[in-house]
Amino acid sequence: MTPRNILIRPISKAARGQIRKYSAPGDGAIPPAKQKYVPTSGTYPKGFRVGTAHVGVKASNTRFDDLMVLASDWPCGAAAVFTKNKFQAAPVIVTRDMLNKRGGRGIRGVIVNSGCANAVTGKGGIEDARKMAMETDTCLSGGNQGPAAHGASSLVMSTGVIGQRYSHTSPQCSARY
Repeated sequence: MTPRNILIRPISKAARGQIRKYSAPGDGAIPPAKQKYVPTSGTYPKGFRVGTAHVGVKASNTRFDDLMVLASDWPCGAAAVFTKNKFQAAPVIVTRDMLNKRGGRGIRGVIVNSGCANAVTGKGGIEDARKMAMETDTCLSGGNQGPAAHGASSLVMSTGVIGQRYSHTSPQCSARY
């Protein structure tokens, strides 16, 4: 048995028992067993809004929301911790560069998609992540955005399939958030 096989077998065996079978439904109903994790009271920051939508990022997902926008009513400060992995996904590169250019200031939103990691996609993936940020900015500004001196002001995050570019048509601006 090679050293690689020694590691893979125990990990594979352990992973079989770690399957998560819960996913929040698109209709917003929370299963009774999960309600204890959802806050029913608390103080939330004024001036921030959040919204989700199903836009079909991944073709096999026909029901669950796969896009989330967190928006600030005015530009705010932001910080992040990034991976040091040599193979960083396009959203990581774009968001890190944006925060560096802006000095962590002037951020309006965060857009997150679930279904396409936009990782290991080269220059095309970086272009897709930049476009996603710019289109989110346009939505948040009501289409009245002038040229940004420091580029986009929306951070981009993605999770999902690796090695495939984000190919969905741009989500339409919506008052849903």
